[in-house]
Amino acid sequence: MKLFLLALAIITHSVVYTQTNISLMHNGVNRDFVYYTPSSWTPTESLPVLFVLHGLTQTGSGLMDITSFNDIAEANNFIVCYPDGINGAWNADMNVTASQADDIGFLEELAVYMQNNLNTNPAKQYLTGFSNGGFMSYKMLCESSQCYAAVATISSTMSDLVYQNCNPQNNTDILHIHGTLDGIVSYFGSPTTGISVETLMETWSAYYNCDLSPNITPMPNPSFLDMSHPEKHTYTNCNNTSLEHIKITGGGHQWPGILTIWGGLGTINMDFYAPQVIWDFLDGKSCDQTSGLSDNSNNAQKTLIKIVDLIGRETEKKYNTPLIFVYSNGTREKVIILK
Repeated sequence: MKLFLLALAIITHSVVYTQTNISLMHNGVNRDFVYYTPSSWTPTESLPVLFVLHGLTQTGSGLMDITSFNDIAEANNFIVCYPDGINGAWNADMNVTASQADDIGFLEELAVYMQNNLNTNPAKQYLTGFSNGGFMSYKMLCESSQCYAAVATISSTMSDLVYQNCNPQNNTDILHIHGTLDGIVSYFGSPTTGISVETLMETWSAYYNCDLSPNITPMPNPSFLDMSHPEKHTYTNCNNTSLEHIKITGGGHQWPGILTIWGGLGTINMDFYAPQVIWDFLDGKSCDQTSGLSDNSNNAQKTLIKIVDLIGRETEKKYNTPLIFVYSNGTREKVIILK
């Protein structure tokens, strides 16, 4: 009996040590999150950190329960954090209002908390999000001053408001996963959810000066019963940046590889396991390896070559419209001329 109690105490201690639920006061509101540290972690070790953002009506701990990011973190020696939106929602400026909370401020404060209390590596901060959490991830890229080395999203795009005002300060590697039969966040865009996946990828491609057309390669399709199949779109010659899209023909509003109806709708593609594919993409990315979107060190020698819109089409100066100025020294600047 004593040996059983001792073993139970050791197991309980291990769980408390690696998985922690905590609250952070932000703007007078307690914001909840749970994080997982690998069992070998020590406070002197500065590890990467992955922030996992849940979908609408969901919670961070609920998303933790259906993904294996804790197991992947244990095997690959990184910290994973699952924050909660207010009332199950993130304020991603959705076309249909879901929240008015200061979620950018909260997530920025959370990143600083993780750096100060768990010694996480600020150059290796990553974001992944499903649905509303993916929309929030893109809003962070467009509006946050912090550098996130890489982002992976599932079943999301950008709202019209975020799209119109996007002003990224850093080159961030991006992986976007989306099913063509997504019945909640349309692959082809809609008035309720925002821009299409095609416009989304063209926008990031224009920011990063990638080749216009991606290389398209089929992915393995071992599961014939799910009535869907994936292919990878890889954008080439981007400025110090990786830009990829996994298009799932026939796929629904779901995490690929996870057999659950929790928060999802439609066909679940079972040809690959999304959490592992996401980590494989994020792993090793670093803000130290990327530069800011605009490098102004050679301003004295640069001249304006052309003006393009957010999807890369050449245009003229326009007022109150986001534009990209392309200069002779290879730099690009996001500009809005106010009138």
